[in-house]
Amino acid sequence: AAEQPDHLFQTITADVEANSNIREPQQGAHRAVRKHFEFSNEPVILQIPVGCGKTGVMATLPFGIAKGRALVITPNLTIRKGVADALDVSDPKNFWRRTGVVHDFSSGPYRTVLDGVDANLHDCNASHFVVTNIHQLASSADRWLPQFPPTYFDMIMVDEGHHNVAPSWAKVFERFPHAKVVSLTATPFRGDGSRPVGTVIYKYPFTRAMVKGYIKQIHSRNVAPSEISFTYRDDERRHTLEEVMKLRENAWFRRGVALAPECNKHIVEASIKYLLELRNRTGFRHQLIAVACSVDHARQIRGLYEQHKLKVHEIYSEMDDEVKDGIIADLRSGKLDCIVQVQMLGEGFDHPPLSVAAIFRPFASLSPYIQFIGRVMRVVQEGKADHPDNNAFIVSHVGLNTDAHWDDFREIDL
Repeated sequence: AAEQPDHLFQTITADVEANSNIREPQQGAHRAVRKHFEFSNEPVILQIPVGCGKTGVMATLPFGIAKGRALVITPNLTIRKGVADALDVSDPKNFWRRTGVVHDFSSGPYRTVLDGVDANLHDCNASHFVVTNIHQLASSADRWLPQFPPTYFDMIMVDEGHHNVAPSWAKVFERFPHAKVVSLTATPFRGDGSRPVGTVIYKYPFTRAMVKGYIKQIHSRNVAPSEISFTYRDDERRHTLEEVMKLRENAWFRRGVALAPECNKHIVEASIKYLLELRNRTGFRHQLIAVACSVDHARQIRGLYEQHKLKVHEIYSEMDDEVKDGIIADLRSGKLDCIVQVQMLGEGFDHPPLSVAAIFRPFASLSPYIQFIGRVMRVVQEGKADHPDNNAFIVSHVGLNTDAHWDDFREIDL
């Protein structure tokens, strides 16, 4: 059985590029990757916005392109589960059946998930897709990598590919020197300025994704009071809007704005205004996600929302896992109006009712900003671009200077 997967992607009939059930970015990515690997084996990057169907891209890319097994690497367990479910041939709702990409499942495609104790090499040998998260594959224990011969995978797909410059990724790419490497990301650059491995060969614009109804229509709103005062480095005087616009280029000033109760109150009030505006349109219970500088800051922000009678909880990585799971369950079931996070609920956290993103901290670079606003991009109503529930608001304070990132975010399309 070990030999059989080398042929399935070449022999099975798969309807991808002319299939009306397959989204535009999924078709375009397939076409671009197919053409690239006809002439080159250099690694490539696909730039596809959050919510446009990256899982579907990974489910379809190997067909007609890979000559052997495909390895899918995700950055975390949340995303790994989503991908593994979509690629489960025994699930009647799997991606290929749902979209009519494959009609004959008698010989696969099969997938196995590297998840600790249950996985083994025998399962991998019998599979066409192997799905893992990076920590499982390239951990210090080195349980998996040495087991796979260098030609074991013909294609490697890296989800959230902006992480792929880390040492553990380099180890993976070195292990399989002949594999076709495809990284998928909404942000093809990292906070530290380094770029992922590969050349961008396909970009799907955010604006196009909005027009097609794949993601919400996104509106940016900045609170711009005529003047603000805050205590920072003993600076207690009031600043006019004009001064704010000059000073906001400075990191110390942005930090001061972020922590100033008066500024936080303004963001809270504006974000609630947009939340209620969205809820009143159709009665759908939209929710709000906020990002804070620290755990203490998150608690202060929670208090401000609670003064307006909203049900709120903060969430941060040091919390006990059970507590975190409980808070996320409350968010998903609609018990909460708002969640305030500190470096949490990042990539792969998929909850469409989140429609207002309130920014209470400065972002040093574009990548984390886009990752955060990505949380409110997923549509409530599938494929209905003009539906009133498919709108999202990004709310911040003019002094935090996030509109510079907003402008850059819109430029990414060009």
